[in-house]
Amino acid sequence: MSNPVNLQVWDGAVNLRDLGGLPLEDGDVTVRGRVWRSGAPEPMTTTGWAEAIDDGLTTVVDLRNPAEVKQARSLMPDAERPWEVVTHHTPTEDPGDPHFLETCGPWLDHPRSYAPNIAMYPHLFAGVFRAIADAPGPVLVHCAAGRDRTGMITALLLSLTGVEHQAIARDYERAFRGTTHRGGGIAYDVERGAWVQHRGETWTARQLDERVGERRAALLEWLADLDPVAYLRYAGLGQARITSLRTLLR
Repeated sequence: MSNPVNLQVWDGAVNLRDLGGLPLEDGDVTVRGRVWRSGAPEPMTTTGWAEAIDDGLTTVVDLRNPAEVKQARSLMPDAERPWEVVTHHTPTEDPGDPHFLETCGPWLDHPRSYAPNIAMYPHLFAGVFRAIADAPGPVLVHCAAGRDRTGMITALLLSLTGVEHQAIARDYERAFRGTTHRGGGIAYDVERGAWVQHRGETWTARQLDERVGERRAALLEWLADLDPVAYLRYAGLGQARITSLRTLLR
């Protein structure tokens, strides 16, 4: 069993998916309507936010950096969000950190960045998972495209929950294929030492499959080495929050 794309559709939402319906290692499946993942929510309409409220959404966990949020809202005027929905801004990186740029910059759209990213900023990841654990109800986790930062957080959460690794990889693949661009956007140029506008690539179906396959393999390798409980303890989360996170999708 697996979770189909856009199980719930909120008008204007990008790359949206419910993390319910994923197979657990014990034979059960994750519960629907608890956690969603998506790209940036600025394109959501007033109708879309109303639909999200109807589905029980209480909390948005925004993984983007402040500059990204400002830029997105200047380009895409945000519909007025319902007062019932609380947004937590919890970035997973420091784009001004030279060590981050050197290590993760070349792999910002690739699971190869996950291991060094979580190692560099345990305090930032603690903030993300506290926001999820302390939410009073269903949560939306998003970054810009809804692919890699969101994929990193949801993969860690799903691993903690006991979801089969192959199912986590399939979920990532759907998110990668669900992005509106293929390699475009902002990228860090190591040689120039600067963030640059990266022109989108035109990929054939075969090329896309090759890139998906490479990323799935890297993600599975990371998951095989990951101990989510140990990491969250290292990041500073107490047992009560870890237990809450482990049972959130059960």
